[in-house]
Amino acid sequence: TRNKEVTKMVLEKINISTPRGIAAYLSGDAHKLVKKNKLRYPLIVKPIKDSLARGVTWDIRSKKELEKAILKIYKNKSYQESKKFLVEEMFEGDEFRVLVMGRKVISCAKKVPASVTGDGRSTIKQLIEKFNKKRIKGFKIKIDKMVVNTLQKNKLTLNSILPNKYYLKLRHNLNMSDGGRAINYTQKMHKSYKKICEKAAESVGLTYGGIDLLTKDIAFPRSRYVIIEINPNPYYNMHEKPLIEGKSVDISYKILKHLFPSIK
Repeated sequence: TRNKEVTKMVLEKINISTPRGIAAYLSGDAHKLVKKNKLRYPLIVKPIKDSLARGVTWDIRSKKELEKAILKIYKNKSYQESKKFLVEEMFEGDEFRVLVMGRKVISCAKKVPASVTGDGRSTIKQLIEKFNKKRIKGFKIKIDKMVVNTLQKNKLTLNSILPNKYYLKLRHNLNMSDGGRAINYTQKMHKSYKKICEKAAESVGLTYGGIDLLTKDIAFPRSRYVIIEINPNPYYNMHEKPLIEGKSVDISYKILKHLFPSIK
């Protein structure tokens, strides 16, 4: 599962959907394969092996932007080891982290990227500061290069005042450590998606794993979906208080109960 290309191959063999894409070694290969396989923009470029969204470029909308993303990935430590990267079509939908243990889904959390909602009075910087006051250390919104670039794309600055109820996504990655949010969707998740995630974890031999699933509507059985990756040692803090929004799932207890069935 640490190799995203191998994970995709295993999942596709058992008819589980993954993003359409190609693996390439160099820029020239990538451009030829994108054209040959008729991949549609927007695209994503990511390393074969890495985590925490390192080296990933989202929302690539032209050949020029694709080349820029590939040049960026050449500097990624993971690429320097594997000499390979993925180019995939960008699936539009909500992302969920689904925890599977003992061939059963134990929790599902909707992941929301770092974002703010305007009130018609506060600047973006003030909205970020207000959000951060509620967060524990290590999980606050960082005002970094990605956030600044997002503001520039939207012709905004940290001193801009957003209209009331205007939602602004500050970054593409959904890491909790960058200010992302998690909302409990365990009860809303349709049983068909639970079966898909359980099958995916079993296919790669994991007793405990985290499935990253994207879909338009996780409560509706025929909604399009893709699994973008499987994590062999997923952090579960986003499923417990104080980070989870909604009902907390006591993953710590579930893991202990799995290891020691007689525990009270």
